Amino acid sequence: MFSPSIRSLAAEAGLSLLPVLIFLFALELIDTYKLLTLRRVLRTVAVGCGVALACYALNTAAYQTGLVSPGIWARSGAPFLEEFAKGLYIVWLLRRNRVGFMVDAAISGFAVGAGFALIENLTYIPGLSGTGLLTSAVRGLGTAMMHGGTTAIFGIVSVNLSEMRASRSWLMFLPGFAAAVFIHGLYNQPFWRPVAAAVVVLVMLPVLMSLIFWRSERALEKWLGTKLDKDIDLLQMMTAGSFSSSHAGRYLHSLENTFAPEVLGDMLSYLQLTLELSARAKGDLLRREMGFTVPPDPELPSQLKELRWLESQIGRAGKLALAPLVGHSRRDVWELEHLAAREASSAGTDH
Repeated sequence: MFSPSIRSLAAEAGLSLLPVLIFLFALELIDTYKLLTLRRVLRTVAVGCGVALACYALNTAAYQTGLVSPGIWARSGAPFLEEFAKGLYIVWLLRRNRVGFMVDAAISGFAVGAGFALIENLTYIPGLSGTGLLTSAVRGLGTAMMHGGTTAIFGIVSVNLSEMRASRSWLMFLPGFAAAVFIHGLYNQPFWRPVAAAVVVLVMLPVLMSLIFWRSERALEKWLGTKLDKDIDLLQMMTAGSFSSSHAGRYLHSLENTFAPEVLGDMLSYLQLTLELSARAKGDLLRREMGFTVPPDPELPSQLKELRWLESQIGRAGKLALAPLVGHSRRDVWELEHLAAREASSAGTDH
């Protein structure tokens, strides 16, 4: 029914793309804390496909201007453009606190790159049809892994820097972006034999991603242990009536001359509710890590609604004053976003 050339093209595309998708979903499976849902991974792959289409149009326009040769553009302009475009979605995820650790940043980045490669290889492989099935498949696979790896590295470096520096500045994204552009540009250099470059990527990337997963899960375990203990200690003091004599209670009393009594009352309610939700989010992660299913909590929507109302009452000044007690790092904000996403997912399932 199909001509031999079409069957050969389909085989080459399948051989180059299928292992990338298998590797992506293997990353999802070994994420023991299940930080990302399968639906979100698939949505991120779709975003990568859209980014590839946009970059294809922009690259074509750059070639047609005649201002730069295709070879020079492929080695310099295209890596900058494509890494910038792929990285925008990762920046959005980080700025919206949708990722909190290196592991979910790595999966999100690799998913964007995998989606990008799905489209790029469909336009790239036909030009390799004369090189043989195995050669073109290896080159296509290497390119796909490169795209996934560079965007994953961008996300990993950005998450790590913003956490170490406790900063949300745009400057935190520059080192990861520079690394991604450098690796992409190096991969495109003419002194590499294409198959050799692909083999290097295929060997190095799984090792790198394994090390990243190991380090991220150790960091997550440490954060869960220390922060959960702190949350539970504060909650126990509040329920036992000993909070006012604690360091945290004396700190709140010191704010009496700064905030009105009704605002202080809302701040205390906000503190207690935040601690409860924070402990619940960490409990969810621990249950997932042990393989248990986390059922929907019918009280969660009303609690999140109350939390948002309390935030509006105490204002930015009140939140900043409470930061020493509840934490205001990117991970502290991320765990509440994690609960909100869980609520939205449960609501979508119910409908």
